[in-house]
Amino acid sequence: MGAIRTAARALIVRDARLLLTHCRSAKGEWYTAPGGGQVEGERLPETLTRECREEIGAEVQVGRLRYVRDYIVRHHDFSYLEESAHQLELFFECRVPASYRAQNGPSPDAHQVGVIWADAQALESLRVFPTRLRDVVAPDADSRLSVYWGDGT
Repeated sequence: MGAIRTAARALIVRDARLLLTHCRSAKGEWYTAPGGGQVEGERLPETLTRECREEIGAEVQVGRLRYVRDYIVRHHDFSYLEESAHQLELFFECRVPASYRAQNGPSPDAHQVGVIWADAQALESLRVFPTRLRDVVAPDADSRLSVYWGDGT
């Protein structure tokens, strides 16, 4: 069995809108929370700070850990990762400066074409991974969403 990759993801909510990276490949378009893989010797907040700087061009304030997700690629119909991958995703509350405007950072991911703010209505119509991100902007998200998301979509 291969190594399990650890990834940190940013949950950035402002005015009931979630900040997402917009990605595109031959497999279609999708949206996900900014963030990415932890490198050896890096603490998770450092991973998230670096990834957000690269992907969304913002210095984030990393807050509390909110959600944990196993992402076992072979259990899903779509993935941008290789088929044998297993990724442990840790979602943290983050803040961007009040002046931040949604934009790509200086080193976006290979498939990243943009960054958007999405409200609950937009989230319902977008191909969002994991789909549970749609619930993060709900007013009762704190009480309704469990901390561990399992390997769901």
